[in-house]
Amino acid sequence: MFDWYLLLFIAFTLVILCIDKIGSHRSIYEFTNRKEVGLSGGTYSLVIPYMTGATFLFPFLFTVKSGISSFFIFLISPLFLYIILRSMISSQERIDEMLPDQMNYTERKNIIPFFLFGISSLGSILIQTTLMVMLFQDFFKQPASLGIFLFLIFSFVLFGLGGRSGVNRVGNLLLIGILFTISFTVLILYLRTGTGIVYQQITRNFDGLYHGSIIENILCFLTFIFVMAGQTFTSVYFWESVSVIRPNHRISALRYSSFSWTALLLSFTGLSIYLLSNADTLTATELMKSVIRSNNILSHIFVYTGIAMLAVGTGHSLYSLLSLFLHLRTASHNQQSSYHTLKQAYLFGIVLVVVIGFTCINLSEFFTEWLPYFISFFTSAAVPFFYALVKNNFSRSHFAMTVGMMSIAGVPLSILISEIWLVAPITATLTICVHIVGNKFK
Repeated sequence: MFDWYLLLFIAFTLVILCIDKIGSHRSIYEFTNRKEVGLSGGTYSLVIPYMTGATFLFPFLFTVKSGISSFFIFLISPLFLYIILRSMISSQERIDEMLPDQMNYTERKNIIPFFLFGISSLGSILIQTTLMVMLFQDFFKQPASLGIFLFLIFSFVLFGLGGRSGVNRVGNLLLIGILFTISFTVLILYLRTGTGIVYQQITRNFDGLYHGSIIENILCFLTFIFVMAGQTFTSVYFWESVSVIRPNHRISALRYSSFSWTALLLSFTGLSIYLLSNADTLTATELMKSVIRSNNILSHIFVYTGIAMLAVGTGHSLYSLLSLFLHLRTASHNQQSSYHTLKQAYLFGIVLVVVIGFTCINLSEFFTEWLPYFISFFTSAAVPFFYALVKNNFSRSHFAMTVGMMSIAGVPLSILISEIWLVAPITATLTICVHIVGNKFK
């Protein structure tokens, strides 16, 4: 049985540590906290958007499906994303071109990108909160309502009321704990057991270290990179983080954050392979259930680390939604520092948390049915940014048209495509066609 008092104690301690930042803002400028940061602050702030449900969930799914091939997938993915992002943040003009905060929301052409960035953040919160619902219902056999609202209240207090400083401070604390715990846990497990014994066990239990064909592994890679790219490129918090890093530190911060993300992904993959070597199942769900129900130190580390990652992912997405709300309100009412507008954002956040909580509880049993839609959405959101690298020009109007059309088309696509690993490649192909046609008629 899990000691939930320990989990509540950790959450309460984090709140106390950041009590001076919670709700203390007197202006929108203080909430967004736009002062420049150096290399360390920039590195931490760029790693935080990588702490999403995809980073937590995909390593286990890929390792079960692809075996040790997942190591190569998670080595290439961060490098690929780093190369793309390096080009995007190469100059301040490039950042200003893509940063949603630079948009004038009173212009009609910028209204749709505003809502698309909002849908992206909302989708991330729904996915991560639903994973929490499933964790309580399917794994712990506990009522989901209490756990999920404690999780959302924790996220709102620290990341919503705390603003950007809350996201950075709490995110940094949890990030250091996650990286340290997972990396050293995997290292200790392999040193204690021995890599040779792990190899013998996994080859004895299964046919070999490699699963799936080359085509299947390529589809896994494409799914992961498109989802992560779509989530990252449409994160207000990410672009704000890039913009406040000192220009001479941006590339270095991106490099170190990519390295840290790679280490986290490989640690999760190494943990998954170790768990597979001691199991007799190739089902990701059954594998996680067996770990959680074992009720040993490894299960506690797995649970607490998973909850921390989901909290950070939910937190920066919640902050992005509140920031978009503030940008819209200040653009329409010309109130750049109104405390009254900031309180409206807090009220909006409370309503949002309640709605998301009830929605996720009701939709959790249909998770596999609506998840493909968001895979399709994040994929279509990533394509215009990839296209901008080739043409060296990012058009918000074409981004709005492309992703807007594909958001509608994503509904039948997610219904018609039965294999989840085909959703992203097919959506990407169709999105490229739509984007090229749109550019022809601009």
